[in-house]
Amino acid sequence: MTATTKIANPRDIAHNVMKLISELNLQPTPQVYHVFYSYFAEEVPELNQLVKVLIRNTQDLDEETVYRIYHKYLGSHAMDKHLKLGVEGLQAAVERVEEAVHSVMLETDQFCGELDNASRQLLADDITLDDARHVSRNLSATTDRARNCYGDFNGSLEEYHNEVRRVRTELEMVRRDALTDTLTGIANRKNFDTSLRDAVTTTMESGAPLSLLMIDIDYFKDFNDNFGHRAGDGVLKAVARVLVSSTKGADTVARYGGEEFAIILPDTTRENAEKLANKLRENVSNQRIINKKTGKDFGRLTVSIGLTSYHLGENILEFVDRADGALYQAKQDGRNTCVLQ
Repeated sequence: MTATTKIANPRDIAHNVMKLISELNLQPTPQVYHVFYSYFAEEVPELNQLVKVLIRNTQDLDEETVYRIYHKYLGSHAMDKHLKLGVEGLQAAVERVEEAVHSVMLETDQFCGELDNASRQLLADDITLDDARHVSRNLSATTDRARNCYGDFNGSLEEYHNEVRRVRTELEMVRRDALTDTLTGIANRKNFDTSLRDAVTTTMESGAPLSLLMIDIDYFKDFNDNFGHRAGDGVLKAVARVLVSSTKGADTVARYGGEEFAIILPDTTRENAEKLANKLRENVSNQRIINKKTGKDFGRLTVSIGLTSYHLGENILEFVDRADGALYQAKQDGRNTCVLQ
């Protein structure tokens, strides 16, 4: 695909987005999806022109490039703009619905009034046949006018419904972007904080177990210094993919900061959390980091993991600090290990 024809239907846009992402062999992260959604919807002319050029020269269109495009054209400032426009769009749609409803109510009141008037005329003792025909013709015209009004109203409601659905989809994209780490595509720190509060609340209400893993990439600074930050970004994305693929749907995998990750494990005991931690450590160490373009092998990675379980009634900060303490101990114990506290 080298050019776009503007598509109005969000469902068609989504279909084309996923098709193109697949053709380009990219991961459908929220940021990648947002860039190509904006491309097909023709929301940002500068973005469209750049993406068209890159699509024609696919060897230059990798995930890192797409993320840079996202930051430049659809980052936090653009997100605020989309949010503002989305809210304004919803308000405008609601106002138009209110106007349409008001118009129909007026038409209904008028129609009911004319029906009452026609009923009184037809029930009059002195009504003539010509008078009855006149009343009937007026009533028929009034009915046609009301029918047309209701038909226009139904059409408007369908239009407003589609508009609200479109804006809602865009706002959902903005919401997802605001809670997603732009490099790795997993939950960001804000998302982690919110998810952990929700998980703790649920655990306090239900009494179900809750565990937390804190994960740090070993010798990441040395890796960055030796191979550069682009290679470091590749490492972060590779580790994130392993963590996501090794956990289940109810778990929250987040980038906690820098080279540190966190995983919230609802309904998970200390014993099962420890089993998962060792599985994650092994899965990461089995990965080899290879530059896709040059074929350069950067070797193997290892991670250190601290884990703990929630004590009912404790402060969330204490919970996180204990997991952090376990991670620190894992690093002190020689790395590439798991410590349970």
